[in-house]
Amino acid sequence: MTALRGEKPPIGARVLLVSTNRERQPYPVVPNGLACVASALKSAGHSVRFLDLCFAGDPISRARSEARAFDPDFVGVSVRNIDNSDAIALRHYTPDALEVVRALRAAAPRAKLIAGGAAFGVAPEALFETFDVDYAVAGDGERASVSLINALAAGESTLGIPGVVRRQGTQIVFAPPGEDADLDSLPAPRLQDWIDLRRYERHGATIPIQTKRGCVYKCVYCTYRNVEGWGYRLRAAENVADEIAELRYQAGVRNFDFVDSTFNSPPGHAIEVCEAIIRRKLNVRLDTTNFTPATASDELLAVMRRAGFRTLGISAESASDPVLEKLEKGFTAAKVRDVAERVERAGIRTLWIFLVGGPAETPETLRETLAFAEWRLLRGDAVYLTVGLRIYPGTTLHRIAIGEGIVAQGESLLAPAFYFSPQLDFAAAVAEIRQFAMKHPRFMFSADSRSVVLPYLTRAASIIRLPKPHWQYMGLFQRIKRSGERHL
Repeated sequence: MTALRGEKPPIGARVLLVSTNRERQPYPVVPNGLACVASALKSAGHSVRFLDLCFAGDPISRARSEARAFDPDFVGVSVRNIDNSDAIALRHYTPDALEVVRALRAAAPRAKLIAGGAAFGVAPEALFETFDVDYAVAGDGERASVSLINALAAGESTLGIPGVVRRQGTQIVFAPPGEDADLDSLPAPRLQDWIDLRRYERHGATIPIQTKRGCVYKCVYCTYRNVEGWGYRLRAAENVADEIAELRYQAGVRNFDFVDSTFNSPPGHAIEVCEAIIRRKLNVRLDTTNFTPATASDELLAVMRRAGFRTLGISAESASDPVLEKLEKGFTAAKVRDVAERVERAGIRTLWIFLVGGPAETPETLRETLAFAEWRLLRGDAVYLTVGLRIYPGTTLHRIAIGEGIVAQGESLLAPAFYFSPQLDFAAAVAEIRQFAMKHPRFMFSADSRSVVLPYLTRAASIIRLPKPHWQYMGLFQRIKRSGERHL
């Protein structure tokens, strides 16, 4: 285990942590990463205040007033995403987050400003420069944030702390994260101590649980390896079940979403987690949208069903071999079909997730994917499809895009750029998909999730206590939305 610098600060610092994510479409996302940091800082002896701006009517005023009232020594700002990765209904989040940072800087001028969150794992140096903060953190926030604040509070050097971005003269210096394999040594997240979980649930959210960090797959577009590192760092199954039991009995939570890079890989660990939950007889509903077709045995699906899975999301991305090969997904179209049949036999409904327009995509490969989608829709599943692949720095797709002249070498990519196969006409593909969507109410275009109606529908579903996840009612939601649009 890696020691934390200044592990016992002489005087605990006052730390204000601010979650800037305000996206609520199709539902809000619980800021579990920042809660993990809050619990770690509290465990290290610091006084922590947690400010979640997701539901704030005026986030700038709220941030300003909290900073003035608390008078922090340090302000930690979490930025979850750079943008929503949607080429058709694009939303860029960093400008709003930057406004919050500037308000905090003005309201707490003596405080050191530290930024972090998943976005900083994707582009640490570029975002550090854009936000003009004193320090930034990438990788495991619990370790880097505690080491950094302990060192600063004790007057020690911050040079070389893993995962910290800082200025050294006129240069921006980033010490790469040194991810410690022992996740079980970290303080328990205790989301209920920091976050109004009931409010998130009322708006359609499920409560996130991590069983591991890192990834072993090589998907060309993905940032998980940049954010969490290569390889798996597993939590003990009993500790995962303990966290779920604590949330179940202390906070009344019954719906949980596993937010690992891939819940079912390695499969043995997923089975252990499910068995630990079964032993506790928690009567919870489990879900994940991070399930890979690469490994899905009947044994795994059976134990998932017994643990509480009635639904899951499968990130197939395509049902065509040329595209799957270029995306480096690690499975074939035949495997996708086999897994679809296995999951159906196990009695688990599925949300199929696809990306259209990647390398090697053609009109023929698109139709293969739509034919698969139609098969699954007729069998009672749902489909969510995104057009265009967001190009993120440091990914294989980034290198492909440079080679094809789509983006320039050295471009920061903070301004969203997308890859779309040159073998496929964008407008024609979108028109074909929209025509397909009109015939299938349980088919959702990513742009449909930006509908102003959808948050109201998911909240209504929560109020009348329809079982989650709410994508199960996608057909009903789409009919209501389309009916409303016709009457406008």
